[in-house]
Amino acid sequence: MIGVNVNSLPYQSKINHHLIKYLRLCRNMSQEQFGQVCKIDQSVLARLESGAIELSINYETKILEGCRSLNISELEMSSVKRIVDLKQQRGIL
Repeated sequence: MIGVNVNSLPYQSKINHHLIKYLRLCRNMSQEQFGQVCKIDQSVLARLESGAIELSINYETKILEGCRSLNISELEMSSVKRIVDLKQQRGIL
């Protein structure tokens, strides 16, 4: 976004690039399968998971819509987020 400080926007991101991979693995899906559900190309999904490209609001929305269609509940999402946070604290990620 030109001339806009993203950090000053009121939007709070619900997921990060580490969380994408673990949400996908919760459903035992390949990147191709998860990408089809989220309407994101597999190569883009791979780069999102690795953090090679920024997780924009557009991609986050597509992933969250895909999670809803896979019936990933808010409780399951928060549980996976907690696991990712613990792995990051321990230096595993």
